[in-house]
Amino acid sequence: MSVSASKLAASTKVESTKADSTNQKILDSAEQLFAEKSYEATTLREIAKKVGIREPSIYAHFANKEAIYGAVIDRALTPFLTELNIWNAADLTLRELNDIPRKLMGFHAAHPHSAQILHKEFCNPAERISPKIMSWLDEITAQSHRFMAGLPEYSNLNKRKVVVNIITLTHVTLGYFSSQGMAANLLGDDYDQEALFEEQIKLVTKLFKSLLL
Repeated sequence: MSVSASKLAASTKVESTKADSTNQKILDSAEQLFAEKSYEATTLREIAKKVGIREPSIYAHFANKEAIYGAVIDRALTPFLTELNIWNAADLTLRELNDIPRKLMGFHAAHPHSAQILHKEFCNPAERISPKIMSWLDEITAQSHRFMAGLPEYSNLNKRKVVVNIITLTHVTLGYFSSQGMAANLLGDDYDQEALFEEQIKLVTKLFKSLLL
């Protein structure tokens, strides 16, 4: 490779890295604003200001606010879809099964604002729920049903019960991230986010185990 070609390749790599970094900053800022204000109440101007760029610069990365929201949702759901793909009743040990709630809580803790967004979606009327969210829930429902049906004691489990279990467990999990302000106000000087997180994991794990019975 010639010197000029090497310089061009290096320059292209730097520009690509900058673009990726700006993409993440846009998603981080939008995620926080969507969680705090809602999708409808958030403007592209506010997102750009929080990132530290001009509003027109956003269009070099995303077509519009809807595209940003879609990317935020995709980023939130990817770890869960990856985890779903490795669920197999024949392969999971009891310890791995019981560790699922901690894994799920950990995924949400990595992006607490996205957890709040997902919780808002759960509260939407049917026609306003993001198709991405519904696709995710459909996959969770189908995979959970297959998983449970693979266990002898659940061979006759119906889809209705699976759906109720999933909605209940997800509401309790996501609700923790939506109610941090309330917990802080109620506990005052006793508020300890790390300790509260561990308590929530214990609660969700108990609920998860009870739903398997």
